[in-house]
Amino acid sequence: MLVDWDWWTVDFGDAHAGAVGVLVGGGEPGLVYFDVGSGPDVPSTTHWSAYDGRARRPRAEALRAVCACGWRGAAEYPLDWATIGDRPLYEVDVDLAGPLADWTAHLSVVRDAALPLAALLVEMAGQREFCREQRAAL
Repeated sequence: MLVDWDWWTVDFGDAHAGAVGVLVGGGEPGLVYFDVGSGPDVPSTTHWSAYDGRARRPRAEALRAVCACGWRGAAEYPLDWATIGDRPLYEVDVDLAGPLADWTAHLSVVRDAALPLAALLVEMAGQREFCREQRAAL
């Protein structure tokens, strides 16, 4: 499934791009397709704002953070449709601070796990260079 990523960092690039995920009926819905009439190409998206229940599209019940690596945030942020009404989600001031904070916390865990690995790789590269120097001296 293609995802329209909302967040990206230089540190992790596409491997840990983040987005606001949508929950409908307790699960993630599929792509939203846009009816543009006839033709061979049917535009589609997974951007959270497309799940507003208009034009037979699914209506998001809650939002959560998602990451390109497959991680999904545990916290769910319900949408208040009584306040939103029939307006398109892209016109509503939806608070995305929760999903963004969850994705940022996920990146902190990834970064913390990557630091020992990076140190090990530096050490191994140093040992490899040392071995080369020793062989050259023989």
